[in-house]
Amino acid sequence: MPFTALVTPARRTRAVSREEKAVEALFADGGAGGAGGRERWVESSFEVEGPLYLAVMALHVVPPERWRRHRVTALRRLLVVAHARHVAPGGVARLADKTEKDYSIYKHALLFWGMVELLYAMFKKVPPSTAEGGWSFALAEFVRQGDVALLEASERALRTLQDHLMVAHNFPAFARAAGILEEIENPDTFIQDTLNSLP
Repeated sequence: MPFTALVTPARRTRAVSREEKAVEALFADGGAGGAGGRERWVESSFEVEGPLYLAVMALHVVPPERWRRHRVTALRRLLVVAHARHVAPGGVARLADKTEKDYSIYKHALLFWGMVELLYAMFKKVPPSTAEGGWSFALAEFVRQGDVALLEASERALRTLQDHLMVAHNFPAFARAAGILEEIENPDTFIQDTLNSLP
C-alpha cells in the first residue's frame, strides 16, 4: 500500500492542528515583566523544536494575517535565542547576563526572521481556504500550481534580503528595512528591552 494512502485527510488535519498548537508557543507573550509565556523563552532557545523550528513551521500552518499579528513577538523570541546561545552556549533556563551585545550577535537571528517574513510576502496571493486543513492545504495547492510566479517572487525576495536586510548595521536600520518600524515602540532599545523583560 503506498504511503499516501495511509495519510488520510483526517490524519493530515490532526497533524496540522497539532502543529498549529506548537506554533502558538512561538507567539506566547506574557508581556513586560515575564508573566505568561516568557518564563520559558530562554530554556526553549536550546531546544531542537524551539523558536527557529517553530518560525519555519509557522509558514506551513499559520496564514499570513496571523503571522503579521504576532511577528514582533516571534522576532523577540529569535533575538533571545541569539543572545542566550551566545552568553550560555551550554544551555540555561535563566539568563545571568542580560546586557545587549554587539549587533553582529543578533544579525543571524534577524536575517532568519527576515527570510520568514519574505517567504510570507511570497505567499500573499494564496487564496484563503475554508476547507479542512485551511492554510496548509491552500499553500500546498498554490505551490503546486504557481511555480513560475514563485520563482519570480523568490528572486525579488533574495534581492530584498541582500540589498536591504543584510546591509543593515544596527537594529533600527534593520527594522526600517523590514518595514516594522511603526510596530516597535523604541527601536534603539528594542533588544535591551526584550532582554530586560525576561524573568
